[in-house]
Amino acid sequence: MKYIIQYLSALILFIFSTFAAWYEGSAIRENPWEWKYTAFFSNINNAWIIDGSDISQLDHFIYAVFCKI
Repeated sequence: MKYIIQYLSALILFIFSTFAAWYEGSAIRENPWEWKYTAFFSNINNAWIIDGSDISQLDHFIYAVFCKI
């Protein structure tokens, strides 16, 4: 029983952290001057990033990590 509580706690923490990073990383849509350097996966898939909606969801997480350093 105690392992189930630990696993559920870890899962809840992981889900919360994922959504928090996704939210923080969504700020990349408002900074077009950083798209060239931080939207790595979007630059691979698309030739041009014209609008914030062209940015990959994975780039949100990368931006959340590197913008805080």
